[in-house]
Formats: sequence, C-alpha cells, structure tokens
Amino acid sequence: MDYVRIIKKIPRIHCARGPKICDKCKQASKEKSYSLIKVYIEPSNIARPITEVYVGCRKIVGEFEVQKRFKTLEEAKKYAIEHGIEIDFSIE
Repeated sequence: MDYVRIIKKIPRIHCARGPKICDKCKQASKEKSYSLIKVYIEPSNIARPITEVYVGCRKIVGEFEVQKRFKTLEEAKKYAIEHGIEIDFSIE
C-alpha cells in the first residue's frame, strides 16, 4: 500500500467517537504535538483517522497512523533533516 511519511502537528486521539461525544477525547484533543505520521494514499478496510496534507502541489486526504511523537519542534526538525521527511507547518 502506497503512503507518505510527513511530520504534522496533530492532537492526540483517544477513541473513534471523537471529542464531540467522548470527554477523554475532548481532553486529549487539547494536547497537540508534532508527530511523524504515515498517510495512506488509497483507502483501506481499516478504521483510521483522516487528515489532509500537501505533498509538493498535490493535496492528499487520507487515513493516517501516528508513528512517533516529538516533545519539541526542534526535535521534529532534527528528525526531519536526518530522515529526509517534510514538515507540515500549516495552521489548523
């Protein structure tokens, strides 16, 4: 399955119900951090959260998995440089 690895600032995810229904999700969504995510190009039969990213000039809306969370932006930048990964600085 094709995917793109990118670093993006995202909230923590508690469960599939989301912050409108689940109080733990509401609390978790307040904690945003830069995270290395794997965004899948094609949809699958697995329930995953969805995000929108730009790769070059191409907009991708796809399912994603969090692979690593970073404590600071500097840590995320260092990882991105060492591994040749883009950082999405768009404001959410």
